[in-house]
Amino acid sequence: MLAIIDGTRWVYNHYLEERKKHYLENKKTLPYLVMARDLTQLRRTNELLHPLQAEPLQQALRRLDSAYNSFFRKQNSFPKFKSGLDSRQSFQKHQDWRVQGKKIQIQKDLVVKFRGNIEGEDFGTLVVSWVSGRWFASISAKKDVKATKRFTKPIGIDVGSETLATLSTGEKFSNFRAQEKLQSKLTKAQRQLTKKKKGSYRRKKAKLKVARIYQKIADTRANHIHNTTHAIVNKNPSLIAIEDLNVKKMMGKRSVARSLGDASLGEFLRQITYKQEWRGGKVVKIDRYFPSSKTCSKCGFILDSLPLSKRSWKCPQCDTKHDRDVNAAKNILKQAS
Repeated sequence: MLAIIDGTRWVYNHYLEERKKHYLENKKTLPYLVMARDLTQLRRTNELLHPLQAEPLQQALRRLDSAYNSFFRKQNSFPKFKSGLDSRQSFQKHQDWRVQGKKIQIQKDLVVKFRGNIEGEDFGTLVVSWVSGRWFASISAKKDVKATKRFTKPIGIDVGSETLATLSTGEKFSNFRAQEKLQSKLTKAQRQLTKKKKGSYRRKKAKLKVARIYQKIADTRANHIHNTTHAIVNKNPSLIAIEDLNVKKMMGKRSVARSLGDASLGEFLRQITYKQEWRGGKVVKIDRYFPSSKTCSKCGFILDSLPLSKRSWKCPQCDTKHDRDVNAAKNILKQAS
């Protein structure tokens, strides 16, 4: 599989360079069909590409074309050249592969085992990735998800960096803080990396160690988010009310950026939305500027200010004591009803 990775990376970098040269000389972009025909001819003479199947190489070309066009539509930055195996690499196939029990037949002479279970049918795209010295396979498949027949009461959800999710029922789901727990280990590995000579084998080894720690942080965080969203949606609420947060803008504040990134609020909101819709329930997003934390959920009184450090408060009008997050979740639900 490393040969396929090398081949797809070479194709991507080669034609990115060709497109840059063509644009500088002719002020026009190099069409995909021209590159595809050239790749067909190149495979016959190039020693690296000749033994490989055509499809992964063609898909690398399509990904480059998509990235290049996306740049001109001002949706993404200009495509970058792909580096070696010390960074994330992948290739994909749409045809001529299949699942056989606990094995994936990528091509006739390449069969690999996998752990876990693959659910669904009518498999589509296979993406094989090399990440931090490990292989991963991602498979798209169709699966029928039955809509829930018996819904329970709607719930409101307040999300934050202190507590990942607080429900209007009073139930709370903690923020696992994956990066915070591994920060000391990560810092030590990064310091060791800076001491290694550039280009040396030991530097590559130290860099891989840092990458694996980052990957463990990402995996742990993703697992926690999946478990939390699954537990909430499994309550079968007819409606879930959440705030329409601008997470990207919130991450721009240096004082809270690390804690918000560790909570992964954007991914939480994405997962809770699609999982609820899969079951046939509704998701209502309320205005992000609604003062959910400062409003008394019982009488509607609104405080002038409420510092983030203050986790509970007492309403001066009706004397009701509020937990900041639970009160916010109740107000979010009211606003959505």
